[in-house]
Amino acid sequence: MIKQVDLVMWTKNGSKTLPVVLRRINKVIPEKVVGKRLIVDDKSTDETREVARSFGWLVIFNEGTGISDGANTALKHVTSEYFASFEQDLLLARNWWEKVSPSLSSPKVAVTSGVRLSSYPPSLIKLQEYTIERYMRKELPAYLKGRKTSAFFLAKTLDNTIYRTEVIRGIGGFPRLSVAVGVDLALAHRVHVKGYEWKVNYTAKSTHLRKGIRDELKHRYWYGTCLDGIEQTIFHKPANLDRNILQFLVSPVMSLHVVAAKSNPQALYLYPLMRFYTLKGIFDGRREHKKLVRKQPPILSDYTSLDLGTSPSIQLLGPRGTLESVAV
Repeated sequence: MIKQVDLVMWTKNGSKTLPVVLRRINKVIPEKVVGKRLIVDDKSTDETREVARSFGWLVIFNEGTGISDGANTALKHVTSEYFASFEQDLLLARNWWEKVSPSLSSPKVAVTSGVRLSSYPPSLIKLQEYTIERYMRKELPAYLKGRKTSAFFLAKTLDNTIYRTEVIRGIGGFPRLSVAVGVDLALAHRVHVKGYEWKVNYTAKSTHLRKGIRDELKHRYWYGTCLDGIEQTIFHKPANLDRNILQFLVSPVMSLHVVAAKSNPQALYLYPLMRFYTLKGIFDGRREHKKLVRKQPPILSDYTSLDLGTSPSIQLLGPRGTLESVAV
């Protein structure tokens, strides 16, 4: 049983959703177990900080930028044995505390969380329900089968999650990625490698406050642009382009399963669209990366030597990382 838990959240321009989100947290988590309430703000230009303070949360500034730095900044201020993290657009399920917190009774469990469904539209909600039901039956998607360390990724998220503080500190905190998304997957990998478990309760269904399909497709595209960085961090190689192309090509067939299982005819176009935007994000992300690489000047080593004899030279870093003398 958890006697005390610190609550943390990272924010950026979240004043529109923050009141309903914080109000729900206050209703769901028993006041008697709440320690600190910490919001790490990432230079918001709206009234996020004022809203947070009005609900009794202590506001501190992100020591860096983005989710990873925000999470690690929060971790520095946590003093309780457990802490829970939330995001500014996540409306907590009313049964979240009673369903999720008991998982930490096992010392092997370092992290526990529920799942989330979009707030709108119904067709997207049904598609997400279908995915969660497959996870509950432990049915790996075809693209994950055969990858030894894939199962621990399923349904992991940082927006409705409880942690053992010392375990997270002991494994190095929240992973720092070169991209702005995927901290949850990288942390799940780190927890797994260190021999701990991350339990997901599929019956605690929180609500991700979305504006509609367009908002979801924008998120899918953004995720696609970051996918190489995520997989490079976890698997030490870029995303498998062939596999993602195959996922898109078979998505119309896969959508038929959703139509049949959830009486959701909109899935016929929605699921392929989601796969398309992810794939487009991968292509565009790689194109932008190539542009950045072309703009970068050659890497030189520090000035190391200058022979003032008949053949002055300096040492430069060669294409294979070796020092080479170049006449000047």
